[in-house]
Amino acid sequence: MSPRRLYNAFMAVMRSRRGHNVLVFLVFLAISTILWCIMSLNDEEQIDVRLPLRITNIPDSVTIITTPPPTLAVSLSARGSQRMKLSWGSAPTVNIDFRLFRRGNKMSVNGPDLKSQVRSAVDASQILLVMPDSLNLYFTSAPPARLPLIVDYNVTAGPRTTIVGTPVPSVDSVKVYTAGALDNTVRKVVTEPISLSGLTEPTVVRVRVIPPDGSRVIPDSVDVRFNVEPLIIKHRKVTVEPVNVPDGLRLITFPSQVEVVYMISVSDYKNSEPRMRVIADYNQIGRSRSTRNMRLRLTDVSPTLRNVQLASDSAEYIIEHL
Repeated sequence: MSPRRLYNAFMAVMRSRRGHNVLVFLVFLAISTILWCIMSLNDEEQIDVRLPLRITNIPDSVTIITTPPPTLAVSLSARGSQRMKLSWGSAPTVNIDFRLFRRGNKMSVNGPDLKSQVRSAVDASQILLVMPDSLNLYFTSAPPARLPLIVDYNVTAGPRTTIVGTPVPSVDSVKVYTAGALDNTVRKVVTEPISLSGLTEPTVVRVRVIPPDGSRVIPDSVDVRFNVEPLIIKHRKVTVEPVNVPDGLRLITFPSQVEVVYMISVSDYKNSEPRMRVIADYNQIGRSRSTRNMRLRLTDVSPTLRNVQLASDSAEYIIEHL
C-alpha cells in the first residue's frame, strides 16, 4: 500500500467515533503523566551519595599530615530534581576552607559545621547523616626530615634467569613531615613488603611507603625496579690449590686442574672475571689413608655465580718430601 493510501486510511479511522475516543484517551494520559511527574519532583525522598572532598586555601608553607578522606558518604533528603541531578549528573565537590577551621596545628571541623558545608555544596533541604561525622587533620609548617628509603622485598627469578643487584627504587630517600619532633629511633623508612616469584624479565612495581607513626612521607609511593637477566652456562678450568701442607712436603694432585661448571648473568660475564678457588686440603688425607684419592672443595666463589659445581669432586694425589 502506498504512503498516500496509508495516510487516508489513518485519517478515516481518526475521524470515526472510535478514533475520536482513542485520541481523547491519549490526551488525558499525557496530561496525567505530566501532572504525576510534577508531583513526583516536588516530593522529598532520602538518598545516599558520595561527594568528593577538597581542602582549599592551604598555604604553601603548610603540609597536611593526616590524609583527608577522598569522599564523604552523605545521606540527605532531596526533591526530585535534586535527586536526578545527584543520581545522573556529576557529584558536586564539598570545598572546605582551611583558613576557617585552623586551630593551632590542627584543622578541626565538627559535625554541624561539616553538615553545613555539605548542605552548601548540594543545596539540599536536609542533611541527615555525614560519614565521617567530623574532620581532624593535623598539619605542620616545620621543614621535613629526609630519611633513606629501604625496600622490603622477597623476590625470586624464574628458571634460567637471575635478579641482578639490589632493587632500584625511583627515589633513595623521602621527606618525613611530623607535627612534633621526630622520634630519634626512626632512622629509615620502609616500603610495604613486595613478594614476587618467577620473574623472567625486568619488572617495575608500584609500592606504598609506610610512614612512621604520626607522620606523613612524600612521596607516599614509589616505583621499584628489579633487574632480571638470563643466565648462561660456562665451563672453566681452575688450578687445584693445595693448602695446610706441612713444611718439607709437597702435595701434588692428578689432574692439577679441574673443570668448574657454573651459571652467570650476561652483564656479570661481560664486566667481571668470576672469582673461585678449588682447594685440596692436606688435613683431609689423614681421614682416608686407605685410598690415594682426596676430595676437592670449592671456596671463595663469587656471589654473582649460580649453580656452581665441580665436574669432578676428587683427585688422585702424591706427597713428595723436599
